[in-house]
Amino acid sequence: MLKIYGIPQSRALRCLWMARELGVPHTNIPVHFNKTRESAELSGVNPNGRIPAIDDDGFHLFESMAINLYLAKNTGPEPISFRLRRRTTPARLNGASGSRPKSKSRCLALC
Repeated sequence: MLKIYGIPQSRALRCLWMARELGVPHTNIPVHFNKTRESAELSGVNPNGRIPAIDDDGFHLFESMAINLYLAKNTGPEPISFRLRRRTTPARLNGASGSRPKSKSRCLALC
């Protein structure tokens, strides 16, 4: 079962929301962002000691956008085609980070 480390008052909300939208059975392990260094279980999942992080039957991942892309790709109702991912992923990541690519070719080269 998917374990999501973090609290809804942090960026873990993105991952909790995505898991609920996709209907993925999950458990929320509440780890407050001020107490991440005190959680031995989180240290095993994310050596940086930051939230959000997931443990999907031994597969560990952290950073909210990476987790959401993983959930969408692996647990969504239908597989996302490579062509669609190539067109939409840079825009989603730029929107999340608040940055804008200087050119479309640079943006597509990152995918």
